[in-house]
Amino acid sequence: MSTQAEIRNFLEEILNDKGDSSGFTDQQLLVTEGRLTSLDVITIVVFLEENYGIDFSDRPFDQNEFDSVESITALVDTLIN
Repeated sequence: MSTQAEIRNFLEEILNDKGDSSGFTDQQLLVTEGRLTSLDVITIVVFLEENYGIDFSDRPFDQNEFDSVESITALVDTLIN
């Protein structure tokens, strides 16, 4: 499974747990639209640290990097390559 597919599946799980089963595109801004909260972003950060070995403790935090499947995938690709 590709990184983008793994991230998409994880975001779908978060949304489904919140009772939100509406679809979304990879470009859709889920935080900006209010579908994901700042607590959900923390959950995403933990997921990325555990699954991709990324350490976010030494880099500035930009919530926009966690707003869509596309932006999260780009972030991961940048940090692991």
